[in-house]
Amino acid sequence: MAVESHVGAGGRTSAFRTCRTPPLPTASISKFLYSRALKLAQPTMATSLSSTTRIEYLTHTASEDVLHPLPPLISGISDYTLSLIIPVVVHWTTAAIYEIFQHYGIFEKYRIHTSDEEKAKNPISRLECLRGVLLVQVLQTGLGILLGLSSEVEMTGYEDREIAVWATRWHVLWQTFLFLISITGIDAKAVADTIFHSFSSKTRPWTSIEGYSVDLMAARLIYYLVIPAFRQYAALWLADTWVFFIHRAEHSNKWLYKTFHARHHELYVPYSWGGIYDHPVESMFLSVGAFVVAIMGTGMSLRESIVFSAYSSAKACTDHSGYKFPWNPIDLFTTVGAEYHDKHHQRWGFKNNFALHFQFWDRMLGSNFADDEAASSFYKRDRDAAATQIAAKAEKRRAELNAL
Repeated sequence: MAVESHVGAGGRTSAFRTCRTPPLPTASISKFLYSRALKLAQPTMATSLSSTTRIEYLTHTASEDVLHPLPPLISGISDYTLSLIIPVVVHWTTAAIYEIFQHYGIFEKYRIHTSDEEKAKNPISRLECLRGVLLVQVLQTGLGILLGLSSEVEMTGYEDREIAVWATRWHVLWQTFLFLISITGIDAKAVADTIFHSFSSKTRPWTSIEGYSVDLMAARLIYYLVIPAFRQYAALWLADTWVFFIHRAEHSNKWLYKTFHARHHELYVPYSWGGIYDHPVESMFLSVGAFVVAIMGTGMSLRESIVFSAYSSAKACTDHSGYKFPWNPIDLFTTVGAEYHDKHHQRWGFKNNFALHFQFWDRMLGSNFADDEAASSFYKRDRDAAATQIAAKAEKRRAELNAL
C-alpha cells in the first residue's frame, strides 16, 4: 500500500492586514527558580546588558505585526501550484531511476524479483498499470486544483515575534539549568564560559545583542529546523496510523477488498511507478485522507506540506521498487522499506505487513511477517516456478512455429 497525494495544503490568511498580537507568554517555571536563575546569572553577565534587560529585550516586540503575502519560492509559480507539481515530478523522477536500474541490469543482486516473475505473476500489463496510475494522478491533481480555488494565501510577518518567544523560553531554560547545576556544587559560570567560548572572542558573548546572541540562534534553530522536523516526523506517524487500520480493514472485509483494494494487488511483483496503482475511490479516501490527516494534525505550513508530499511520493516508489538495498536514504526515518512491503504483495504474505512507514502497529497487533527463513524459501519457490512457467511458454511457442 502506498500513500502519495498531489493535493495542496492551502494557505492560512487571505489578505494584507495588520494584526494586534497578545503579550508574549512568560516561561513556565516557578517564580523561585526564575528569581534564583536571574540572581545566579548576574555575576556572569559582565557585558553591556544585565540579565533582566536581556529578558526585556527578548520579549519586546512591536504591538502590531504587519502581515503580507509570502513571496513564492519560484518566481512566477505560486507555492500552491508548486505543491501540485512537485509530487508528480518526484514520483516520475524516482521511478525513472529505478527503471534505469532495471533496464541496464544495474544492482541486479539487490532485486527481489526476476523479470520472469513479473511476466508470470502479474495479471495486468505495464500499459494497463500506467493508465491506472495516470488516472489517479489526474484525479488527485484535479481535486487539488478545486481546493486551491478557495484556499487562502499564506502570510508572513509574524516570524520575528515567534522567534522572540522561543528566545525567551530558551534563555530562561538556560538560566534555570545553570541554577540547577550550581546547587550541586558545579561552577555554573565556568560551565557557561566553556560552552560558549567558541562563539566569539568577546567575554561571554552569549549575553550580547550584537552579532547573533546564542539565545536568538537557538531560537531560530528551534523555529526553522527542530519544530518543522518534528512536524514531518509526527506526520509520518499520523499517516501510518490512518493507512494501517484502513488497509487492515480492507484485507479483513471481503467486500472492501474485492471492490476497492484488489486492484492494487494485481501487482504481485510491484515496480516503482506502479506503487499508486489504486482504485480511484480508494486513492481519494486512503491516500488523500492520510495526507489531510497528517497535514492538519501537525499544523504544517504549505511549504512544509510540499516537503512531506515529495517525500511520500519518493517513498511510494521506493517501497514498490523491488530493490532491497542494504541502505536507502528514503528509509532513513522509517522502519518499512521495499523488502518489508514486498512480502505483503505476495500470496503468502497477503495478511501481513499492512504498515506504511513504521512496523509499530504490525508488531503490536501481530500482523508482521517475522519469519525471514520462510520468506526466503517462498521467494525461491516463486522464482523457480516462474522460470519453469516462462520456459514452458517459450518451448510451446517454438513448437507452434516449427509446426507452421
